[in-house]
Amino acid sequence: MIFRFLDGIIDYWVMLNYVFYKFYARREKEPEIRGLIYAPGWVWFNYLTIVNILYLIGIPLLLTFLNHKIICFVLPYFVLFCFNFVFLYHRKKWKEIFSIIDKKRDTEEVKRKYRNTVIYIWVSIALLLIPALIFGKWL
Repeated sequence: MIFRFLDGIIDYWVMLNYVFYKFYARREKEPEIRGLIYAPGWVWFNYLTIVNILYLIGIPLLLTFLNHKIICFVLPYFVLFCFNFVFLYHRKKWKEIFSIIDKKRDTEEVKRKYRNTVIYIWVSIALLLIPALIFGKWL
């Protein structure tokens, strides 16, 4: 059961990279760099949203954690970036994986995952902005 969950997470992680790759493939010569940078960024935005909501609630343990800005903000993105690089971009693994997705692009499963990933991106933007708009402040 846990492996099925992890398999689903990895599928959506690859699809998140693929969405950014396809979006920038028409505009740039090396769109894989955008996937490498932006995919961890979107997951990091969700982390920032959770930290911001907990900060606004006023959890004391989090307040001491926020005193260490590098550990709180830079390190999580760096870990996600390294994971993304090793998992997908090291030795150009992304070319093979994205070509497989391109071949299956017309199947219902890939269309559903692509659509859900785009929805995830827009929901992430909304969730990042809602606490700032409601409470009027950010970390």
